Amino acid sequence: MIKRIEEWLNASGRTEVLGVMRIAIGCLLFTQAFDAFGELQRVGYFGDNFHMPLIADRFVATRAFYTYMLTARLILAVIVALGIQARPALFLSSLMGIYVLLCDKLEFHHNRYALLLYAFILALTPCDKSWRLNGRRQNVDQVGPMWGVWLGRLQVSIIYLGSGGSKLFDPDWRDGTMVAQRFVRYGHEAIDKGVPQFFMDFLATPLMTGLIAKGAIFSELFIAFGLQFKRTRRAALWWGMIFHLMIETTSAVELFTYVTLVAYAFFVTPDVGARKFEFDGSRWQGKFLGRTIRLLDWFSRFEVSAWSTETATSKHLCVLTRREGTRVTGLDAWAGVAEATPLLFLAWAPTFILAGVLRRRAKA
Repeated sequence: MIKRIEEWLNASGRTEVLGVMRIAIGCLLFTQAFDAFGELQRVGYFGDNFHMPLIADRFVATRAFYTYMLTARLILAVIVALGIQARPALFLSSLMGIYVLLCDKLEFHHNRYALLLYAFILALTPCDKSWRLNGRRQNVDQVGPMWGVWLGRLQVSIIYLGSGGSKLFDPDWRDGTMVAQRFVRYGHEAIDKGVPQFFMDFLATPLMTGLIAKGAIFSELFIAFGLQFKRTRRAALWWGMIFHLMIETTSAVELFTYVTLVAYAFFVTPDVGARKFEFDGSRWQGKFLGRTIRLLDWFSRFEVSAWSTETATSKHLCVLTRREGTRVTGLDAWAGVAEATPLLFLAWAPTFILAGVLRRRAKA
């Protein structure tokens, strides 16, 4: 056990994934502070209205201090995104945000707290070693300790476990009552986003709200545990994306969808250049694919190049060499690309399944 803990504490890895996370978290922190500024202008200072502080009244921020603090959070968010003293900026920004939640319990929302918590955990990682404004000039060593990443992974599962577990033991959630109330509150927003009225009416029936409630509970518990095991991690991440996109479409959850999708990067293996994507450089389609993969490869997981004369084939535009060294083409190649590319990850499961079906048919 002690040896396992020592390995966990001494583990190190490449930091490109953490750098992308830092930029995304910085943008979300800026959005959160900017929205709070807008609310200050529209509604006014929360202390002038009914509020429920979790700390003594004398420690609650005054209007002037609250305004200065929001300004500081905006500046810190920009600093985080640029990578200039990013870790101290993440630490201070998260503490300021948590202090605001302590000043007024009514301001607490799960997505706001989750963002601040992930920002705090990210400050414990070497997220400032890559994707930074001045990183190239300083030739920063993009390797660092990864123990903070394990804390992030644990926290993601804790949030799912807490949410799914509380719903499991709540009879109003299990029978679909809470889901029905959500459709009443936020159904119009889904319709405004383009969801047909008849479909929303169908989802709001007692049978469907009950099934949706049970599906939500199962999904959260599956994601909570599935993320922690390598064999189920890809499936859990894929279903998590589907799950949160459905919530985003049918409910008002502020930044929660984006915060969670960014936190999924804690589970990305930092295997820089472990895959090789070769394309036919003699055709414009091949060149286009090469540029596209380079553009979408935020985590630097591919070594992209035009193939050599020995590799060239007229049948395929591209060839993918997987992490374990096997070379694949066609749908198998695109499944491998989607698996390792954030913006294409939703296509991974259907492409992977279809490629397997076609492979079995070809052998039959």
